[in-house]
Amino acid sequence: MPGKSSSRERDEIRRRLQAASTVLAVTHARADGDALGSALALVRAARAAGKSALLLIPDRVPPRYNWLVGDEQPFLSRQFTERAQWADAIVIVDTCAAAQLDEVASQLEPFRGKTVVIDHHATNDDIGAVRWIDTSAAATGILVGELLAEIDWPMDLPTAEHLAIAITTDTGWLRFSSTDGRCLRAVASLVDAGVRPDRLYRRLFENERPERFKLSVRMLDGMELLVDGRLAVLQIRKEDFARTGARPDETENLVNEPLKIATVEAVALLTEQEECIRISFRSREALDVSAVAGCFGGGGHARAAGARVEAPLAEVRKRVVEVMIEALTA
Repeated sequence: MPGKSSSRERDEIRRRLQAASTVLAVTHARADGDALGSALALVRAARAAGKSALLLIPDRVPPRYNWLVGDEQPFLSRQFTERAQWADAIVIVDTCAAAQLDEVASQLEPFRGKTVVIDHHATNDDIGAVRWIDTSAAATGILVGELLAEIDWPMDLPTAEHLAIAITTDTGWLRFSSTDGRCLRAVASLVDAGVRPDRLYRRLFENERPERFKLSVRMLDGMELLVDGRLAVLQIRKEDFARTGARPDETENLVNEPLKIATVEAVALLTEQEECIRISFRSREALDVSAVAGCFGGGGHARAAGARVEAPLAEVRKRVVEVMIEALTA
């Protein structure tokens, strides 16, 4: 598993960004707060430094983050080649997994020489000429913030808010075990720059639709506790979306709900989608769920990971339960 990259990769990325006149920031499909916050901060800071910068994501912005994106109009996968030709530097943030880039992955090779990666996940595919992978960072937003400070690009309040969203959403609002001194110092500097965490929290977590609550009720009503309450298994079927009116993007963070139960050490949430079953894993200290996700072709962090499997829901659930029980009782 890759650890913290040497300063050589970081210095090379800094050099390339300083030299570039045009920058294309790219992040993964089904973008979360860290992905969007990191990419948007990079784009905004680059423009403030006098450069032209654009954002590209493989699919649409999840509706819960529309307010964060604002007037920015991200380009989509089908426009990657055109925008990649335009850019002096292509910066992929918050992933180094080709599978997470969807259609963009198949278009990358001609532009490999000017593509760099900034990420904190363990998965490290061979994409980009330079890859700064720092698994010790709690969020990619921390890395982007450090880089922007080093190259002295201007940081206004919206840019600071983008970075704050990136860091706080990926650390469960500073609750996860990944929250360390480096993370807290990064957030403190953003608060000093004028960020109001209370306002950001309200925008993110106290602005839900009733339909999401109905979905969570159905999900929790079907929760199964196994291994003496140490393992919680949840599922969301397509009919649950239809009955509640909730959207697929509104499942974010629902996997964390069973961790409020004292006995629960690990959670698996299986969400039925049109093309596959999406599996989300969470754990406390007892289980490395990135290893579990690896059994299904996925990956992530030790305490938060995921995978996608093309098979019937019942079949995937049976296999997930078997693997997790074996891992918990080993």
